[in-house]
Amino acid sequence: MHELTSKSTGGAVAESGGALSTMVRYGIVIAQLAAAGLRLRGLSSRVNDTYRYVEGCSASVDRLAEQMAGLSVDRDSVGEHHQAAAVMRGVLAEAEAMAADIEDLALMFDDAAAAHERDYGPVAEAIHAMPVPMADAEFYSNR
Repeated sequence: MHELTSKSTGGAVAESGGALSTMVRYGIVIAQLAAAGLRLRGLSSRVNDTYRYVEGCSASVDRLAEQMAGLSVDRDSVGEHHQAAAVMRGVLAEAEAMAADIEDLALMFDDAAAAHERDYGPVAEAIHAMPVPMADAEFYSNR
């Protein structure tokens, strides 16, 4: 009798392990998608902070060039400072576009997490609420 009980319990434990594994994977996917979105938002914020810093630098270099011109510094030096400021401003447009793209990517990760939750959330809830052990996960796999 003891052998029969341990075999039936072992089978139920093994089968519930498949359900637990499926639930854990589902939770991990949702968490990873959410974490990726958060990391991308942080990156977008850092790009925007850098954007503002470089914007300030370009204005400062232009002011310096104007001061140099007022002090009768040669035109080439003044021109090179204005040119450096122009290069900085040119990079700013690319940085702003990159920050916007990163923010869009973060939104896509949020959308992917929400879609995954919509598609598989009810399944995960049903698995969790099942009164009997779930069959091996391979039985349910999409092939």
